[in-house]
Amino acid sequence: MNFTEILSADELLTRHRNGERDFRGTNLIAAHLSEANLSRTNLSSANLKGANLIRSKLIGANLNGADLSGANLSKAKLIEANLGSSSLTGTVAIGADFSGANLSGAILSQADLSKAVLTGASLVGACMLSGSKLTEANLSGATLSRAIMSGVDLSRANLTRAILSEVDLNGANMSGATLTRAYLNRGNLSGVNLVGASLSEASLREASICAANLSGADLSGADLQSANLNGSNLSGADLSRANLSKANLNGLILHNADLRAANLNKASLRGANLSGANLSGASLLEADLRGANLSHANLSGAGLLLSSLTGANLTGTNLSEANLIGASLNVANLNEAALSGAILPNGATHSRD
Repeated sequence: MNFTEILSADELLTRHRNGERDFRGTNLIAAHLSEANLSRTNLSSANLKGANLIRSKLIGANLNGADLSGANLSKAKLIEANLGSSSLTGTVAIGADFSGANLSGAILSQADLSKAVLTGASLVGACMLSGSKLTEANLSGATLSRAIMSGVDLSRANLTRAILSEVDLNGANMSGATLTRAYLNRGNLSGVNLVGASLSEASLREASICAANLSGADLSGADLQSANLNGSNLSGADLSRANLSKANLNGLILHNADLRAANLNKASLRGANLSGANLSGASLLEADLRGANLSHANLSGAGLLLSSLTGANLTGTNLSEANLIGASLNVANLNEAALSGAILPNGATHSRD
């Protein structure tokens, strides 16, 4: 095989029908191969720029290092295909099936994979910069560790149980996305739009989630230990049972957020807006709440041992049955809070009404 051989679509298909499968390095630029069956064919390093591969079958095909930039792969079947280090710049693959495919190190800049199926696919170190679309794509169980996805449109995408450790999602649109039990440890989610997204039981340890919009997001049972959420909007978010120990929540908007039974031990919440938030049964051991707005928040039964509440707004705050032993605060502020059955900083129990 001449690795620079130029083939027409007809020549390729004729030779393929005759049993030939090795077409590595072949030049098939702008070839019309729609609905062609090229499963388990070796097209590694092939030039398929601008090729028409609509509804083609490339199941188990070897496209490692191939150039598919500008090609149309809409509705194509690339199940378990090898696309490692391939170029899909500007490629259209709407509704294509990449289940179990290898896309590690692939370049997908400006690619459109809307509604594509990538279940169990490997995209380790893949590059999908601004302009790439994965709207409503199914990436459940996919591996995207260290992938560069800044500015990508992942709205309403399914990333259930996906592995996204150390991923760069800076400025991505993930509104309405499903990330249930996804693994995002040490990921960069700064400036991400996660409005209404589901991150229940997801792992986001040491993740950078600065200036992100998580309003109305479901983070119930999520692990956010040591995560940095500085400047993010979590108004109306569900953080019940979430692990936020040692998290940076300074200045955070948590208005009306659900933090029932959340772990906020040693979390930094300086200047955070927790007005109307539900923190009943939450653990805030040694938490820093200096200057926080806790007006009309529900902290009934919360553990605030050794916490710092200096300068906090406790107007209308429900602290009934809360444990405030060793907490530092302006005692005068407690006059504006409900304290029935609370254990005060000095260890005394406030009388029940």
